[in-house]
Amino acid sequence: MHYDFHLVDEPRRKRRLTSSQMSRRYLATVIINRTTGAGPTKTPITATNTRCNAADAPYTVEVTNPIAIPGSGSNYSYWCSTRLDCTVAPVTALSNISWYSDGSDSFGTNVTCVGNTATGYVQATGTPGTTGTVLSTGNYATLAGAPTNVFAMTAGSPLSITGSIGVATGDFGDFFVFQIVVGTTASPGATPQETFTWIIDES
Repeated sequence: MHYDFHLVDEPRRKRRLTSSQMSRRYLATVIINRTTGAGPTKTPITATNTRCNAADAPYTVEVTNPIAIPGSGSNYSYWCSTRLDCTVAPVTALSNISWYSDGSDSFGTNVTCVGNTATGYVQATGTPGTTGTVLSTGNYATLAGAPTNVFAMTAGSPLSITGSIGVATGDFGDFFVFQIVVGTTASPGATPQETFTWIIDES
């Protein structure tokens, strides 16, 4: 039996305006990339579906390499490394990055999702079609700390992510890296979709 996970990741902006900024136009364009491979390869996943299966690939609709439901212990997705990318520069800056889930785990019995920030990219590894390597500070050297339950990160209590960008384009901020954990009593098949949200301040 196998387990298949998918989500939508989206950016949102908070615009904090002073009286001198009221007439400014806000021109920045920001996308979310999922980073995979040794290259690595950056794949935009903004407002679209991305699947975390047992492979280092930015799946959207593919059902190949699902996570095997284990006979004992846990199996894992390959970890999913995501980061913001500014494709059209802001007037002044993008800052105050944060990340949150909807606060409700809809993936089903014995399925969890954990994550944390990271200052750099480490390629995901594992056994394709069975399990990924567990996400930990030992296996992901730049991870900020042990990964925790992402559904504790909510709109009312989002996770702060270090980083900003001025009048420029390109990647900015730390990565947010997450992983699906599947236990022995999980049900086979695709999960319901979850939405993970990034927040940025534009000035």
